[in-house]
Amino acid sequence: MEKLFFLFLIICFVGCAGNESLIEGWLPDATYENEWVYLVPVKDASSKTVDSTLIRESRFQFKLKPKKQNRIYILRLRPALRFELQDILVISEPGTVTVNLNKNSSASGTPLNQTLQQWKEKKREYDSTYYSLRRQFNNETGELEKVRFQSEIEKITKKYQFYMDSLAEQNKDNPAGQFFRSLTKDE
Repeated sequence: MEKLFFLFLIICFVGCAGNESLIEGWLPDATYENEWVYLVPVKDASSKTVDSTLIRESRFQFKLKPKKQNRIYILRLRPALRFELQDILVISEPGTVTVNLNKNSSASGTPLNQTLQQWKEKKREYDSTYYSLRRQFNNETGELEKVRFQSEIEKITKKYQFYMDSLAEQNKDNPAGQFFRSLTKDE
């Protein structure tokens, strides 16, 4: 009987631990020691729904229970530090999300957070190309060159929109898909 009870406890512990979402983060150096990291829900944020933890030895950690699963959060520090460390979106899902807060923050470790990171990189690439072409278009005086730049802008915009539609479709039943759809609603 005692062995059966012990086995039951192990199964419960492993089963419950498997559903936990762990967010482990690192910062570039000790400059941020004893600063607070905030885990802010993207939807319905309030003083009751924001979680926080202290940075110790350039690290921080959030453990989220299953009731906080499948939600999108923003990880951020106090406003004055946001010039130095980029906020980052994370999705709570079973497993460990690894976050590096830096000038260009990143997250990985779980499928949906990997998807968000890939989107972030693609978005940065698109924005860089778009704004470069837009600057060239605005500085150009020749009509033929303006038409060429406008055509390039439209081409990369269509390509990016196709990528976004594809991401939303591939993730239609999860928080990442909801987020991607929210970005394209007004377009």
